[in-house]
Amino acid sequence: MDYPPISLAHLRAMTDCTGLFQHGHHSVPNRRMGYTTDDNARALIVAARHYERTGEDLDLAVTYLGYLHHAQDPERRFLNVMTFERQFLCEDCTQDCYGRAMWGLGCAASSGLPDNVRIVARKLFDTSIVWAGDLDSPRARAYTMLGMYERLRGEEVAADLASDIGFLADSLLANLRNSAADDWYWYERYLTYGNAIIAHAMLVAAAVTGKKKHVEAARKTIQFLTDNLIIDGRMEIIGNDGWYTYGKERSWYDQQSIDAGYTVDLYARAYHLLGDKEYLDLAKIAFSWFFGNNRSGVSVYDPATGSCYDAVTPWGLNLNQGAESIVCLLLAQQAMEDLGVKSGEPDKRRKQRKPGSS
Repeated sequence: MDYPPISLAHLRAMTDCTGLFQHGHHSVPNRRMGYTTDDNARALIVAARHYERTGEDLDLAVTYLGYLHHAQDPERRFLNVMTFERQFLCEDCTQDCYGRAMWGLGCAASSGLPDNVRIVARKLFDTSIVWAGDLDSPRARAYTMLGMYERLRGEEVAADLASDIGFLADSLLANLRNSAADDWYWYERYLTYGNAIIAHAMLVAAAVTGKKKHVEAARKTIQFLTDNLIIDGRMEIIGNDGWYTYGKERSWYDQQSIDAGYTVDLYARAYHLLGDKEYLDLAKIAFSWFFGNNRSGVSVYDPATGSCYDAVTPWGLNLNQGAESIVCLLLAQQAMEDLGVKSGEPDKRRKQRKPGSS
């Protein structure tokens, strides 16, 4: 099967004048569940990259950025969940929400979006960066580091931004020292969701600082993830029905689309920064998860919508197509396009498997 072209049709169908809806009821927006800053931040990355490539769909980037502008509170943190009636459910800002917002804003601030749009993203990013040093969640630090890395591409960057990346990378190294064992080289004593984002952050930190300790940690943690995710020529995402705690049995289901998208993005960046062709091959294997090269042998990609389903389950597919899934598919497609893997080019390593095969 040829890889399909990138389509923003479902992303647009899931977006109204406020922002991107959080959940889909199958392929229909579930307005009852409202919106989140988490999803709109990641959608902003997709929209900004799409505009850079095509010069099209600027309105989507403006909508998602407008949501983040509204979500920033007076203390320069970010509220997360908003109802369909445009009311935030609480005044709390989680660390992961903050990190995702900074990732999205960093990308938009230094993207090819028009100046009058990037100015807003830069201001939001630069006024909120003061909280980065207070983070203790590894994923929140990782998202923020990716935002800082993207922000470094732009102009008028604060001189200490690179040192901030190094500081957060050192804090991740402290997690690594506390959690690692002879057979477990990771930042936590468990693998849950979005694992690749932490290794990705250490990878870009190594590129910025050039420090041996960051380079070594990046390479070794990417290898640890690969050993646990790439098995017999296909990607085995850590299942969210129990996850994988050190010393215990791992869960094989449900495998979520977010992890596939993040892992493709990690390998693509590793290939760009490190130049090892192995990472290109790994990116292709991870990408093929969407198209049937997964534990159940089912296509997670939906050609009718140009989107993808939320998860692979023991009985087949979770047929909902929520914001997180479509955004992470698009992130993966954009990463593969950057690697030169275009639509119409099949991945010859992909093997169809019958549902339930192992």
